[in-house]
Amino acid sequence: YSIRFTGKALRLLKGDLHVHSGGSDGVHTLAELSFKARANGLDFLAITDHNQMISKEAFPDISGLTLIPGVEWTHYRGHANFLGVDRPYDGPFFTNLEEEVVARFTGARQRGALITVNHPFEGSSSFQFDMSKLPFDCLEVWNGPMRESNLQAVGLWQHMLAGGQRVPICGGSDYHRDTPFIFLGGPTMAVYARSAGASDILSALRQGHSFITFAPNGPVIEMTAGESMLGDEVNWTDQQEIRIKINSLLAGDEVRVITADSNETVCKATADGELDIRYKMIKPGFGRVEVARAFLPGLPLLPALLSNPIYFKA
Repeated sequence: YSIRFTGKALRLLKGDLHVHSGGSDGVHTLAELSFKARANGLDFLAITDHNQMISKEAFPDISGLTLIPGVEWTHYRGHANFLGVDRPYDGPFFTNLEEEVVARFTGARQRGALITVNHPFEGSSSFQFDMSKLPFDCLEVWNGPMRESNLQAVGLWQHMLAGGQRVPICGGSDYHRDTPFIFLGGPTMAVYARSAGASDILSALRQGHSFITFAPNGPVIEMTAGESMLGDEVNWTDQQEIRIKINSLLAGDEVRVITADSNETVCKATADGELDIRYKMIKPGFGRVEVARAFLPGLPLLPALLSNPIYFKA
């Protein structure tokens, strides 16, 4: 045997956190999903079948791909993903009392699951529970193709941030099968993780060291304040400047910096290329970035990238 040890170092990984297989209402096997993911340029997939748990032992071994066990807890009053553990709760999925719902979420958190509140405004699947009473780690603001329900979720997230809450965002395709508008990695969850291991990917998500881009080949952002990055906190008195580096911009894209009380367009791309600018925070709070793009001529600008914030403490 030859064993080689590689030290952990920050790297950008791209994946999809919301994927269904034939274990519930998807059409593909785990192996088929895995090969599709690699063909689409993804580094990780979370398997989130409806109320159907999966063990890591069932995963195929695909070079270059990290598979993350999960389950989409599916209730008529809302959906949530429990990621990273084989069995986030015991007993059946269904609940009748709010105390039982709290127990499901609390038990999953205690077992180490990363919990995402899914598509909070998605029609009959909207999240109707009181989120303030439930432990969760991320808010899914981008589910499949960008549409009104996702924009409402981004608005909810902005309201939470402006109110002082620190909630990382996440996104996923909610993939079941290929359609003209749904594909693995649409959108893509991009994380700055210390390794390709599932635990490091989930840790990066919890810390907000991540952003969402519309596809695996979409814009990529590096956002720092001194030595700190997306999701981190800095002292405003010591560091007031954000450095924003974005590649894969297209002519016509708008780059916006959003704080608690401002939404400022800092660049309108006149040509395809890269951006490297500095933005000064005039007071404590948070700063996050959106890239808006017209995906077809004549259509309004829609998000092509959403970043988590950097927080500036007074």
